[in-house]
Amino acid sequence: MKITVLTLGCKTNLAESDSLKTEALDAGHRLVDLGESPEVCIINTCTVTGKSDYQSRQLMRRALRAGARVIVTGCYPEVAAQEITAISSDIEIVKNSKKLNIINKLLPKNNNNTLSSRLPTPNTGSAIGRSRPIVKIQDGCNYSCTYCSIHLARGRSVSRPVRDVVSDLRKLEGLGYAEAVLAGIHIGAYGLDLKPKVNISSLVANILNNTEKIRIRLSSIGVNEIDDALIELLQDSRVCPHLHIPLQSGDDGILRLMKRPYDSGLFRERIEYILGRFENISVGTDVIVGFPGESEEGFQSTVKLLEDLPMSYLHIFPYSPRPGTAASKMQMYVHGDVKGRRLRLLRGLDAEKRAVYKKRQIGRLLNAVYETPAESGLQKGKSENYLNLYFEKHDVLPGRAVKVRIRDTFKDGLLGSAIEN
Repeated sequence: MKITVLTLGCKTNLAESDSLKTEALDAGHRLVDLGESPEVCIINTCTVTGKSDYQSRQLMRRALRAGARVIVTGCYPEVAAQEITAISSDIEIVKNSKKLNIINKLLPKNNNNTLSSRLPTPNTGSAIGRSRPIVKIQDGCNYSCTYCSIHLARGRSVSRPVRDVVSDLRKLEGLGYAEAVLAGIHIGAYGLDLKPKVNISSLVANILNNTEKIRIRLSSIGVNEIDDALIELLQDSRVCPHLHIPLQSGDDGILRLMKRPYDSGLFRERIEYILGRFENISVGTDVIVGFPGESEEGFQSTVKLLEDLPMSYLHIFPYSPRPGTAASKMQMYVHGDVKGRRLRLLRGLDAEKRAVYKKRQIGRLLNAVYETPAESGLQKGKSENYLNLYFEKHDVLPGRAVKVRIRDTFKDGLLGSAIEN
């Protein structure tokens, strides 16, 4: 059977889709692109913004036009199933909690329906088509931020056992991969539901103690969840010097309205400490512009905080009301023109910070993972500090480590020369 798996959203969704692809291949199916007349199209959706909802609906319409049996899963149908059935009653909806049973559902002869409902069975499926495999360590979120519907779609945090995560890392290392990304919806809550309780720091330490070479990259983590033990682990060369730490707003009043578990003072203090400890670490953040009640003074507090901190990059999002959330009921709207102006200002600041951080890399020798060929005979990789690197053709396989001496900035990254390991 020809199957297409389309994915929107976070690294957790990508990891789950990779597990589905692995199961499909193991069951003898063939993975094809949407343009190759698939018999079945599985769409793993996202609902983090209104734009992601729109993109999910567009994929459904494209899949229907392709004549495929369309199966929709992910976070979008958890909060807006009626919008999907309005497109076509032929679309099949599979709950997030049953996502990893989809391939079994397609195979009536396979009576093994014991797959975990929310967590993948240990496998190396996340290596499919990726130079830096994604390993899902947990699902769900223990926060209830007023702007976000993901906790409604995925429930509270459920963690994979440490031994299973370590097993995945050992398998990937055995296959020769140089780096793996530890992903989840709320990785800062990792292990709090396990018995005995553990945390993200102890998981990283366990991985380091039970593997030899593979490098670990953390996905997004809350500033209040970065303890001293995790900061100490960042000194290990096998933990990527890169953290993505969401801010959302630099105004304490807005942070309270958002129900974020920190204030701007803690964010500033912790980021300054991390940047002071590690000279070339990359620290990026998320910011929401135009949240209900965001005054000009409050917005300027966000600007000032971001200007003061030498972040490497900023992900800027316009506020998008999500159905069923507390924020969607708030009446303190920010006018679209005001939101647009603030968005442009912060995106300009993001461009400045990216340029400054990239220029700091010139002359450095960076560890990277080779990803794919690029144009003009160059190859492309991702550095340990999360920069795109372009370098001359070098005898290295995708997913393997390479050292690159940086010569200059180039396009969306840096240009350098690969050095023999």
